[in-house]
Amino acid sequence: MKQFITRFEVKWSDVDPNMHLRHTVYLDYADQARIRFFDRNGLAFRRLQELGVGPIIFGTQTNYLREIMLTEKLSMDCHLVELSPDGRKWHIRHNVYKEDGTLAAELNYRGAWLDLQARKIVAPPEEVTRVMNLMGKESIEI
Repeated sequence: MKQFITRFEVKWSDVDPNMHLRHTVYLDYADQARIRFFDRNGLAFRRLQELGVGPIIFGTQTNYLREIMLTEKLSMDCHLVELSPDGRKWHIRHNVYKEDGTLAAELNYRGAWLDLQARKIVAPPEEVTRVMNLMGKESIEI
């Protein structure tokens, strides 16, 4: 699949007193980017609920490279770095770009799929793994 990219515009509520994007907003945008990716590939969040699974996050790592200011437009991509053989655990990376294409931040997420009834990590249904594998792959070193 070709690279998935989504766009955001920084609004007043997204900035800190220095007028640059607050650190937690990067996380919010990344969460929204993943939701958009799944939705645009036929796996709306309501479908995940029907399948009885949901994504959980074990940890994140963010590298801030350039400031993003109020009213700037940015784009964020979504890459599958690693998927366990059974599809249970994953590592996704988001690159954040300023409007001129400058890399502004890198966000790495490690997570898994949770069975919403049993409340334990499980291999997701094939439908979920298929969509995960549509995500562009990126080889990185952390």
